[in-house]
Amino acid sequence: MPTVNRQSASGVGPNHRPGATGVLSRIRPIGFDDEGIKLLLYGRSGTGKTTLWATFPGPILAVVCSGGTKPGELRSVDTPEYRGKIDQVTLQDSGEMKDVLAFLKKGSKYRTAVVDHASGLQDLTLKEVLGWDELPAQKSFGMATMQQYGESTLRTKEILREMLNLSINVVIVAQERRFDDDAPAELIRPTVGAGLSPSLANWLNPACDYVVQTFIRRKTVKRVTPKIGGGQSVSTEPGEGVEYCMRTEPHEVYITKFRVPKGHSLPDVIVDPTYDKLMAVIRGTGTAAKTNQAKPGPTPKPRG
Repeated sequence: MPTVNRQSASGVGPNHRPGATGVLSRIRPIGFDDEGIKLLLYGRSGTGKTTLWATFPGPILAVVCSGGTKPGELRSVDTPEYRGKIDQVTLQDSGEMKDVLAFLKKGSKYRTAVVDHASGLQDLTLKEVLGWDELPAQKSFGMATMQQYGESTLRTKEILREMLNLSINVVIVAQERRFDDDAPAELIRPTVGAGLSPSLANWLNPACDYVVQTFIRRKTVKRVTPKIGGGQSVSTEPGEGVEYCMRTEPHEVYITKFRVPKGHSLPDVIVDPTYDKLMAVIRGTGTAAKTNQAKPGPTPKPRG
C-alpha cells in the first residue's frame, strides 16, 4: 500500500513549531494513507466478500471467528498465490483476540488485518457471557437477558475498537441482515446492513471509514437502435451470466458509507471490486464509467 511521508528526516512535519511541547508538538498536515483504511464489508454468502479483501495489500492476517479448524469462508482464495499472501488464525474464544491485537500493535509484518466475520465474533462473546460451550443453531431473543446481550455487545465493541485503531488496513466482514422485518411496510421502510445486533451495527457503521455491500446482479448489454429520420436510441437489456458488484453510493435501503474528494463522482457500484479499484475511487482517480461497466462473458463460479 503506497504511503504518504509528510515528515522530514527529523521526524516532524512542515508545520512543526520549534520548541513546541504537549499537544502543539503533534501538529501535522492532514493525510490518512499511512494509517490504512477501515472498511466494513457485508453481504450475503457467496457474493465475493472474501475475494475482495484478499486483494488488499499483503501480508494479510485473517482472524476467523466463525468456528471450526478449516473455515469454509477461505476456500475461494485457497490458491498458490494467496497461500503466500494470507495467514489465518481461528479464534477458540474471544479472549485470544487480546494476544492477536498485542501482536499486531508491536509492528508485525502484516499490512492488512481481517475479522471474518464479526457476527461470529459476537457469537463467541455471547456464549461466553452465557457460560455455554456452544450456541444453538437457531438463536432466539429469549435465550439471554437484555443485560447479557448488552454485555456481549460491549465485549465485541471493545475488540473491534482496538482493531480499528491499528495503523494498517482493517476489514470487518459481516453477513447481511434485513432490519425491521416485522414492521408494516406502510409504516417504515426496512433497511439492509451488517448482520449484527442493532446496537453493535449502529456503533460500527460510523466507526468505519467505509461501509460497502457486495451483491450479484445479472449482466446487461446496451442495444443501439437507429431511429427513423436519424439519430439513435440506446436501451439496456438482460445479458448472459452475472457480475459481482460492490455497492458504494448512498441507497435508501442498503446501508453504505463512502467518501470521495469534493468534485469527484461516486459510482453506484464497482464491478469485480478489488483494492486497487476501491482506492482509485477513494482518491478520486476512478470514474463511474470505468468501475460500473458490464462485461459480457461466462457465468463465474460462486465466490466467498
